[in-house]
Amino acid sequence: MAKFHLKPIDAHGRRIRKGDVVRVIGIPDLCAMHPEMRTETEPVFLHIRGQCKRIDEFNRYGFAELFFKIREGPLAGWHSVAIEPSLLLRQNARNAA
Repeated sequence: MAKFHLKPIDAHGRRIRKGDVVRVIGIPDLCAMHPEMRTETEPVFLHIRGQCKRIDEFNRYGFAELFFKIREGPLAGWHSVAIEPSLLLRQNARNAA
């Protein structure tokens, strides 16, 4: 079985890490997703496009995982997405906490 792993590099070629704030500049290609799942997932990606979010972690395939809350509207509630690093732009360096 081939291993698929993305490098933690944003759309401008800069390294991104857990804890970095990134702007979501695109949405992944969801055409291979089951239509029922796509109708749930696509609106969440469309909602966060253009927004800044903090990277919570990277999964084993190299996708950045973002956990966030949509406060109002039909999508209100907690969400998580896994997104390709190439669809992100780093906004700042990781904050030391």
